[in-house]
Amino acid sequence: MTYNRPLPISGVWEHPDAYIEALLCFSTTSVLFMNLCGGVHMVDFLIREPDLYTTILPKDWISFFEQHDIQNIIHLLLREDIEHLRGAGGPSIDQSSRTWNGGAFPPQSLLDYIFNIRQLSLQREMCISSSKRIELPKQVAMHMNRKKVHEVECFSQHVASLSDAVNKRRGEPVTHIVDFGSGQNYLGRTLASPPYYKHIIAIERKHQYISGAKSMDVRAKLAKNPNAQYVHKNKSPCDGYNGAPEVTVFETTDTSQPMTEGSQVSDVPFFEMLGKISLQPDELLGSPTQSPLREKLPKPEIHTRGTLSYIEHEIQDGYLEPVIDHIIHPSPAATSDGKEKEESDARLMVVSLHSCGNLVHHGLRSLILNPSIVAVAMIGCCYNLLTERLGPNTHDLPILQSLHPRLKETGTSYDPHGFPMSKYYENFRSPGATTGMKLNITARALAVQAPYNWGVSDSEVSFTRHFFRALLQRILVDRNVLPKPSALEDNFSDGTCSEAKTNSIILGALPKASFKSFTAYVRAATIKMSRDPIYGSKVQEHIATLTDEEIDCYEAQYLHTRKHMSVVWSLMAFSAQLVEAIIVVDRWQFLREQDSVKDCWVQSVFDYSESPRNLAVIGLKK
Repeated sequence: MTYNRPLPISGVWEHPDAYIEALLCFSTTSVLFMNLCGGVHMVDFLIREPDLYTTILPKDWISFFEQHDIQNIIHLLLREDIEHLRGAGGPSIDQSSRTWNGGAFPPQSLLDYIFNIRQLSLQREMCISSSKRIELPKQVAMHMNRKKVHEVECFSQHVASLSDAVNKRRGEPVTHIVDFGSGQNYLGRTLASPPYYKHIIAIERKHQYISGAKSMDVRAKLAKNPNAQYVHKNKSPCDGYNGAPEVTVFETTDTSQPMTEGSQVSDVPFFEMLGKISLQPDELLGSPTQSPLREKLPKPEIHTRGTLSYIEHEIQDGYLEPVIDHIIHPSPAATSDGKEKEESDARLMVVSLHSCGNLVHHGLRSLILNPSIVAVAMIGCCYNLLTERLGPNTHDLPILQSLHPRLKETGTSYDPHGFPMSKYYENFRSPGATTGMKLNITARALAVQAPYNWGVSDSEVSFTRHFFRALLQRILVDRNVLPKPSALEDNFSDGTCSEAKTNSIILGALPKASFKSFTAYVRAATIKMSRDPIYGSKVQEHIATLTDEEIDCYEAQYLHTRKHMSVVWSLMAFSAQLVEAIIVVDRWQFLREQDSVKDCWVQSVFDYSESPRNLAVIGLKK
């Protein structure tokens, strides 16, 4: 399963190296791109003088946008034939006399910008047709929404196919599949069931998720109720459940630390075991070398029914051998005669369906750090939760962005597990004379947008939410709840950030009814902000006392800026496709740089319209 084009990129790029160089050069030299992806925040939109709309966008772009509806502008960004518009008429034609969609013709610089973003974006078309998908059994699909069903159907089929390919290539079977951050274990439950019958090790740090997953195993009729009484010694508790996987549950005593080699059985508290064995609590008190837990653990039976093993553990790096050793090789560290135990013959594939933040990095590194792991297939999300490996942002960003507390916190972390992973990114020297590829949290948060899935109604709802939040920020500044940012605070020209003198109240989610009107929004927001330990008293004094008439006046005064904000937000979401490309390609490049990796590639495994975070990073060991 090797691809001639390991990255899903436009055919204009003859080699991935040329694409990567162009991607990083554009993202570190285009002032407009840097402003739109990391340089500005929508909350600040209405507290700037001059405002962000007229500050960051070229004048000819603004003139063009004023003559077109926002939905037509979105169409231009996402779906219009840009190459035709760029080439139509030739350089000798006076562009000022041309029209587009009944209004002004797009400026050449805007067309060029759209063209560059599209050309550098990763292609997202799914490889598996819907007619070839294996539908989930009804009892397994319980509690899944439509999006989750699509993801689990597609990825379980892809993982099974990849496992078979690894078997053929290596001449030895993949004995276990390790699911990083398994959550409710929808993926693992599917892979352990017909027709896959895989042996799953689900690693999850939250006990309540494991508890919920076990309950779903029972409701899906894949495991017996743990409260049932088992009295037949020669009969499996799962008898009568066709194809039911065996279920085992462990936890580490300290979820912040991995298990170490030679850990005794007492280090692995016994929660419950459903399957071939049923142990009484006092049976666990024996010596480690004689423990029935080690003697009676079900061993993998390739090509028989699947098994489910849960480990409660917080993954902090990619080294997993001690953690999974208690399941895949349940023998003591040394035999009774003092001889070293034999090396495990287990061969594992690590997978993850939408791992947050650095968890994908740990999964990819596991291929390098663990002898027993022979393949990885990781799908990421929540890029805002990534940490920074190279420390504070050193791009010469234009002086437009106030330093939010979260930007300062994540920008100085220097986390060795963070972004970027690859040496190429670490040593990349842009034409702007900066070294190392960096992305701040504002840019990374934008990377989860899915503009190609926008419809008219949902995009308008999104625009309204941004407008209300920015207008609320204007009120907070005007009413002296928050200080107004000054130009000094925004100075990024020397590559460093000054101390933040402005702060932002983290509002969080509000009820849907809050967005029926701006007045309703302010009232709902005031209730939440009044609980803020720092600003609550000021909010009570200056915001809670606003009349409906005063709030309505604010909305009327700034209503014309709603379209301006909609244009900028659309440009930001459109441009942020490159931010996701930068992150995904870095992960692939990391695998590519490792001597122990034979093949690696990036592949779309979901339909973008169903699940836009659809890029899997795949690696196979030599």
